[in-house]
Amino acid sequence: MGSIKRFAGWLSGDRRKGGSDPVRSTITSLKIFNKRLQRQIRKMESQGKLAKKKAIERRKAGDIPGSRLHMKSCLQFTKWSHSTENFRVRLDGVQFKLEQAKAMNDFSGVAQEIVGVLGELQNTVKAPELGKILSQLDLGFGNMESMFSETSEQLEISDDASASGVSDEEVDMALAEVDAELSLDTREALPSVPGLADTGEISDLEKEIARLKSQRD
Repeated sequence: MGSIKRFAGWLSGDRRKGGSDPVRSTITSLKIFNKRLQRQIRKMESQGKLAKKKAIERRKAGDIPGSRLHMKSCLQFTKWSHSTENFRVRLDGVQFKLEQAKAMNDFSGVAQEIVGVLGELQNTVKAPELGKILSQLDLGFGNMESMFSETSEQLEISDDASASGVSDEEVDMALAEVDAELSLDTREALPSVPGLADTGEISDLEKEIARLKSQRD
């Protein structure tokens, strides 16, 4: 845990330059990063809705492979947005813990937690844009990649442990719901389809229409 230990030492002020406050600098950087995560979550939610719309359109057109492709994309964006929101909330808590650690002058635990949350986010959410903003994150300490790798090895975090993948079964279930909704919409739009109105009811309706016409005449 050499990199994280050095990070904790930097937070404590051991490497402070020019009278700057490493804790305040880190909190400010995390707040900015958190805002960027919020914008990214909204973007992923929007992309997910668009993908679902396309999946329904392809389903209506009879393009089964196309509908599966877009539905998988919809589910992926949804999972990414939910996972990112979870990590964003955890980072909010880390900022509060930094203040507490500063009062106690003990940064070993919070330093590991910061790197742990960011490292899990990197390994769990594989959205390209999220990877980009992670690579741009600057807490003032330097490159975070070595610490991410160090923490991932210690916590045995791997791509295989990711909960943000989408399975074929999940796509099948989502498309089954779409099929059910489309079927319901069709039945509501066509009340005279077989099973919803028998011949006698149609005949009675025709007679009533004729009666009303005769009254107007």
